[in-house]
This record gives sequence, C-alpha cells and structure tokens, in this order.
Amino acid sequence: MNGLVWLRSDLRIDDNPALNIANNECSKIACIYLLSEKEWKSHNNANVKLDFVIRNLSDLKNDLQKHNIPLVTASIKSFDEVSIEIERFCEKNNISKCYWNKEFGVDERERDKNVELSLKKSKIEYQSFDEQVIFKPGSILTGQGKPFSVFTPFKKKWIENFSLDHLELESKISIKKPFHLADSELKEISFNQTHHVDMNLWPSGESSAKNRLENFLHNKVNNYSRDRNDPILDATSRLSPYLASGVISNRRCLLEALKLNNFEFQTGNKGVCKWIDEIIWREFYKNIMFCFPKVSKGKPFQDYSNNIKWRYSENEFHAWKEGKTGFPIVDAAMRQLIHEGWMHNRLRMVVAMFFTKNMLHDWRLGEAYFMKNLIDGDFASNNGGWQWSSSTGTDAAPYFRIFNPITQSINFDKEGLFIKKYVPELKDLDKSVIHNPPKEHRKYCNYPEPILDLKESRLRAIEAFKVAKS
Repeated sequence: MNGLVWLRSDLRIDDNPALNIANNECSKIACIYLLSEKEWKSHNNANVKLDFVIRNLSDLKNDLQKHNIPLVTASIKSFDEVSIEIERFCEKNNISKCYWNKEFGVDERERDKNVELSLKKSKIEYQSFDEQVIFKPGSILTGQGKPFSVFTPFKKKWIENFSLDHLELESKISIKKPFHLADSELKEISFNQTHHVDMNLWPSGESSAKNRLENFLHNKVNNYSRDRNDPILDATSRLSPYLASGVISNRRCLLEALKLNNFEFQTGNKGVCKWIDEIIWREFYKNIMFCFPKVSKGKPFQDYSNNIKWRYSENEFHAWKEGKTGFPIVDAAMRQLIHEGWMHNRLRMVVAMFFTKNMLHDWRLGEAYFMKNLIDGDFASNNGGWQWSSSTGTDAAPYFRIFNPITQSINFDKEGLFIKKYVPELKDLDKSVIHNPPKEHRKYCNYPEPILDLKESRLRAIEAFKVAKS
C-alpha cells in the first residue's frame, strides 16, 4: 500500500505518529508539505520563522531520503487549494491512505475538514493524530464536565490522568521501497523575505533540537527554578522554536525530563518540575484555543474586557516596537526580539504588561507584533500569554495584574548586564542608576526620556479596567 504523510507543524522523524503509523502500514511512503504565503502572513507568522521552517524542511528531506521516503515541498495560494492538491497528488501516485497530525486552530480545523471531505469522495482512507498534546484537547475537564479556565486545577487533573502509556514513542522508521513519484505540477517553495536574525542562534534539524534538549537537561535544568527569570543567564532550554515547528515533540521533552526525576511531577528536582510545568502550560493553552474558538477570532477570553477603552498613540507604539520607551528593561527586551527573533519569557510578560497596562494599548496589537517577529511563534501560547498579561485571558485572579518594569529590572537583572548587552548606549552606567537613569545620565548617553509616567499610567489603567468591569 502507498501512503502519504501530510506534514504541517511536525517536521521530524522521531515521535511522529502520522509517519510512524504510515511506516507500519505502508510499503511505500511519500511526504508532502504545502505552504501558503498568503495564509502565513494572514496568521501573522514571522519571516524568521518561515526561514527556520524551510531550513528544517531541507534537513528533513535529506533524512527521509535515507529511508526512501520522498518529501515534496510546494507553494499554494491559500488553504482552499489544500484539498485539491492533496487529492490530485494521491490520484497521480496511487495513494491508498493519508496520514497527518492535527492542528487545533479554527482555520486549520476547517482546512482539515475540507481535506477529509475531499478524500472521502475519492474513497481514499485517512487517519489523524493528536500529536501536539499528551491528552486530546477538550478531554481534561472539571467535575462539571467543562473545560478548565485556570491553569493550576488543569495541571492537577492533567497529572491525575497521566500514565506512562502516554509517552510510548515509536521512533524507528524502516527502509521503504523506493517511491518514484509522478511528475508534479506543484510549485516549489521559494523564500524571498528578509529578516535580520543571526540564524546561527537557531541551527536547524532534529539532531540540533535533541542536542539542545540534552544540553539543557544535563547542564542547566538543576538550576532552572532559580535562574530561569534572569535574562542574562543562558538558563532556559531555548527549545520553543523547535517545539513550535514540531522539530521536536513535547512528548520527547517530557519523557527525557521525567527520566531525570524518577518520573515524578511535583517532587524531586525542582528545576525539572518547573520545566515540566512549562510543557503543561503549552498544552493548557492548546486546550483553551480548542475549547474556546473565540480566542482564535481576536476575541478576549474574559467577556468584560470587551468594554475596556483602549487608547492608542502612534508615537508610543513605535517607541515600544523600536526599544526606545525610556525604560531600559523594556527596551532591552524589545531589542532582543528584533536581534534574535526570540525573547526571554519573563520579559515577554514585562513588555506585554507595560504595553497593555501602562500604555493601555490593545493587546491584539502587541500579540500581532510578537507573532510577526518571533521564530517560536505559536498562536496558542502567544495569545494565551498576551491575554494573561493584559488581564483579558485565563487565570484572571486577581483580575488586574501589573508589573513595575523598574522593579522587575532590579529584581531580575540586578547588575544591569542584560540591559548593557541590548541597550549599549547605557553600558557605562552603574547598576545603581541603569534601571531608571536620571535625566543627566540619559542626556549623556543619548537615551530617551520615559514615554510615560509609571504612577499615572498605572492609575489610568486601574480606572479603565474598573469601568469596564462595572
């Protein structure tokens, strides 16, 4: 039997359920990856992420070829063409069954539904898998049978339901019979977009992802709970781009972490436990996206927040994007995003709260800007993080949270080293003044005055949220 594996956010061989099952059932296998730049842009995905995906596809193509599995990568105009091209490919190559791993966004689910209908009409079998999560979205429910909207009880129920059976990985792919594909009319993917990120920071390929995981678990994880909030320390895994594009699976990460901790979630190594929490957070936000489709449509999770009167200042928005707000830790974080296509997680919360609370700008503008620049752009996690920070999303207790960026800077960048790295005009300042430089120091360093008053902006935000909630 000839099988087709339709790749999306699962660019790997290891722990790829669709590919693994196809390997077990089919004598010949082909893989296909279809890219619509129109859809890519409409979902605000970054150029740097597309570059990363294309590089990983190239590596995967070579890896699959060793197993006699061809990978076709092609450009299409929109999601509307997916079902047509999949059906056409199947007919030309006598494909009996299609396999894919599910994606849970609203548009992606509609796209997959259309593919299913098309394959049914053509009497081609298909099978899909919940590869991105340990538990099927919507299956972890409260005692009342409703989806969780708060992380901690979700995590508790998640752990209660977990068994090692959920981490059974099928990773070996056999050498298949050569599959000589019929000539394709599909257009090869071309990448002409520009970005300014040093991609040496993000080497492609499964081996790179696995090496990064191994390095983290053996050299960093013991201190993770202590060091993870210090942005100058290389204390985090930096696996998020690989998880977002599926170059490594969350199951693989979870399995290797649990091995280090005697398969304990909440006792033992504090660093391992804290990192596992982050994996469960990713799944939590996938569940929110699946169970509450409104968040995929630009709607806040908390209905009251529809009443918030967001303000807008073009000058403030640009200052924020360019890292010129006059608040050193905010500016350093935003410049890290520009230079690396990535931002330290603590700082994502700092700059998001500054944007939505102090600036009182609509969280959707910040959410979109992040997606357009993040190499690890993942809609569920990005949306969840922005809505959490803006107090429009889940876990809204207390309903109004706000970080003071100066206090955050003092607490987590004590020596000002992160600021000095990304805001070099301040590199000569002492740690006693670098977090909020006096006027004369700003003038000397050619560093801007703050774009707003923290105290006044905080009071303005409290009032806006109070009015919205009344």
